[in-house]
Amino acid sequence: MNVPTFIRNHEAVVSFFGRWPSFHDANVLSYQSAPDSICVTLHTWQMTNEVDARGYFVLRNHALVTFRFSGLYEVRMDAFRANNNLFGFQISLSSAPASFNVELDSNMDMSGSFSAHSGEVVSVVPCTEDGTVV
Repeated sequence: MNVPTFIRNHEAVVSFFGRWPSFHDANVLSYQSAPDSICVTLHTWQMTNEVDARGYFVLRNHALVTFRFSGLYEVRMDAFRANNNLFGFQISLSSAPASFNVELDSNMDMSGSFSAHSGEVVSVVPCTEDGTVV
C-alpha cells in the first residue's frame, strides 16, 4: 500500500504497523460528520500468513485508528454509517490542487467517498481483538 504522506501524522500508523495497512475488513467504530469535516475511527489489525487451529488467519497488532478530514467537497456519504465493515479504505491524491480523495468501500452496502483539502491521523491506540482499548 502507498503511504499517503500528505496526511498529517501518517507516521504514527506506519510506526505502529510497520507499513501502511490495507484496512481490509476494518470495523467502523465511530463516524462523525460536520458541515466541513469528517472524523472516523477504524478498528484494524495486521493479518499474518499464519493460520490458527480453526483455519482462520492470525490477526495481530489490533488498533483503533482515528482520522479527521476537513475542507470537504464532493461528499457522497449518505449511506455511510458506523457499525460498518470496510472492504477497503483508499486515500489518493486528487487532480485538483492541494487536495485528495477518500474512498470508504463497505462490505455492507454503506460505502462513501469525499474529497478534502486536509487530513490527519488523530490517534493510533492499541486495542484487543474486540476493539477494547488496552
